Amino acid sequence: MGSCTRAFLLLFLLLFRGDVAVVCQNGGTYDGVKCLCLSDFYGPLCEFFSDSITTEIPIEGTIVANVELVVTITNFDYTEELQDLRSEAYESFARHFRQEMAKIYGSVPGYEGVKILRIVPAASSRRGAWVRRAGGDSVSSPVGTGLEVEHEVIFRTTASPNLTEEFQNKTQELVQKLQETVKSQGDCGHDSSVVCIAVSSSPIIKNMTQSSSFDALCQQRAPVGYQDYYFAQNTSSTIRCITNCTANTPGTIDCHHGECRVTRTGPQCFCRDESLYWYTGTQCSGRVSKVATGLGVVVTVLLVACVVLAVLLVIRKKGRKRNTSATIEENWYENDDGTWTASDGFVLKNKNATDPGREGSGGQQ
Repeated sequence: MGSCTRAFLLLFLLLFRGDVAVVCQNGGTYDGVKCLCLSDFYGPLCEFFSDSITTEIPIEGTIVANVELVVTITNFDYTEELQDLRSEAYESFARHFRQEMAKIYGSVPGYEGVKILRIVPAASSRRGAWVRRAGGDSVSSPVGTGLEVEHEVIFRTTASPNLTEEFQNKTQELVQKLQETVKSQGDCGHDSSVVCIAVSSSPIIKNMTQSSSFDALCQQRAPVGYQDYYFAQNTSSTIRCITNCTANTPGTIDCHHGECRVTRTGPQCFCRDESLYWYTGTQCSGRVSKVATGLGVVVTVLLVACVVLAVLLVIRKKGRKRNTSATIEENWYENDDGTWTASDGFVLKNKNATDPGREGSGGQQ
């Protein structure tokens, strides 16, 4: 059973079980009948994302740049789950971090977004704590209050003779925004709705540099959990973000008798009419009709039954003929009338044949 069929089945079961709430994915909400999905998401549980993203960014003259910074988040605890990029803990934090950093950096012209490069415990909690794992062993794990988040800030700008100077100005502006936020945030250590940040006197890891491709822009336009599947297409006048599910592109996946959809695990083929067909190959190829196969099995069974029945009838008929012939061969001599004329004129008499006259006089001898 394919993933799409399972999703529809799950939704059907949930709808008819009053004790189970429907859990919509990717920020979708359940209205009592169906999941209401955010823009660009679709599916019974909002589990699919659009296979392409259009932008108004011109290819000609656009330059993508990035700068790496480090901030300390004081109101979030570090856990080992933050090292798993597919975990709910990481994705939840990444979405929150992206939203909150947009509030800080968003006023800087050309800001596109942030990409988390590394999350480690804050310096105050790096000594770690003893925790017990599932196997029973106690190990030292760097858990505690506070995170250090090394991140990349993505910008776009246009080519100009003073590009180096522009990069320096944007870098200084980013640092200024961070410092202003630290001064204005007040006591936010217990407010998890924001990121309570602290910065060192020199938070920059690497100065702003020009990127070699537009892929970073596309990854910023894609939601958390889907970024790795989007890349830029440079064949039009504006930047278009596509995936391997986007039709009529060099990397398009051929799903044969199915449809390609972008999921959290990447582009996948979802086969059509799985209730009517089996798919013997990959990517929904090798379609076999369940109805035709079922009729074929029935016809085959009937043919085999007919052949077996015919063979049994033939064997039985031959057995009857053989028994009849043997009986005739055994009794023809005894039932003869007693006289047989050979071809050379001799007359032979069967003494074993029954003579009615002899039977009547046999008692008088």
